[in-house]
Amino acid sequence: MSKSKGNGIEPLEMIGKFGTDSVRLSVLIGSSPGNDMNLGETKIESYRNFVNKLWNISRFVIAKIESNVTKEKIEEKNLTYADKWIINELKKLVTEVTADLEKYNFSLAGEKLQDFTKNDFADWYLEVAKFETNQTEKNIILSKILTDILKLWHPFIPFVTEEIWSNLNKDKLLLIETWPTLESWNEIINKDSKNADETNGAESYIFMKTQAIITAIRNLRAENKIEPTKKLKTIIYAGTAYDLIKNEKILIKNLRTGVGELIIEKDGEKPKEALYTIIDGIEIYLINEIDKDAEQKRVLTELENLKKYSTNLEQRLSNKDFIAKAPAQIVEVEKEKLAKAKISILEMEKHLENLK
Repeated sequence: MSKSKGNGIEPLEMIGKFGTDSVRLSVLIGSSPGNDMNLGETKIESYRNFVNKLWNISRFVIAKIESNVTKEKIEEKNLTYADKWIINELKKLVTEVTADLEKYNFSLAGEKLQDFTKNDFADWYLEVAKFETNQTEKNIILSKILTDILKLWHPFIPFVTEEIWSNLNKDKLLLIETWPTLESWNEIINKDSKNADETNGAESYIFMKTQAIITAIRNLRAENKIEPTKKLKTIIYAGTAYDLIKNEKILIKNLRTGVGELIIEKDGEKPKEALYTIIDGIEIYLINEIDKDAEQKRVLTELENLKKYSTNLEQRLSNKDFIAKAPAQIVEVEKEKLAKAKISILEMEKHLENLK
């Protein structure tokens, strides 16, 4: 800001227009020590919108859990893949935000909190909670996540979080509450085994597969300008992932995918009149009248990108320095990526043949 240029921002004016917490966030997030930052009304307004989103998320959760949390603990065996995924993500968030704050990395901590709140919690888990049937467990998990993220957000946006906290009927101010810990989750979950954390980590990966499928279907519809209200028969050939996702039908059908009839099999006949994509070796077909020329162009573009990706992986794996210096685990991951890319290329080429 420069007084001579007259481009300064009056903080009290911005606070009156957008709220104190919004101004605090706009200064804390997106800035790093020693660097200039672009601060204007547009940025402050965007954080006002985010604060409103947090408020609305909290209202939804409070209304859902109000007088419905009948138990204090839940059995781990009753948790879905989505439950285990969000718990793992929340634990990771607590660990990383705590470390960032201890190192004074306020902007980085705020960005991680914002990403979790908007994407993982609001866009995914709250939507899942509307359709999965273990509502008793869901209510306990939602209550615990909300209390934890309010504590994590409190140093950034103290006024709104304190107000939301008062609506949770807590007997103490949020200001003097203890910081979230990983151990606090053990107090509400009766674990099935000693290695439960490792098992949950692996099982939460299954929900990430489901997320990838849902995102791929949404993208395929958007790319082909299919109206949201049109329900399409969808066929998924899951291959080696069949046992992982065969029971995720309710989410694939209901999380804004526009899926009507849904068939999930290991493998099967490739439909010719269908929009097609492949993700991590999982083939997805949307049965729809298609413009074959447009579909060929789209698939050719995707195929070209896959081939470039595969070539880059091959070059990396043929680099002796990389093989010698990289951890064995990283090398194996890269080899697995290459194998999946080659399978995807073969399936894309078959689909192109079907379109002729």
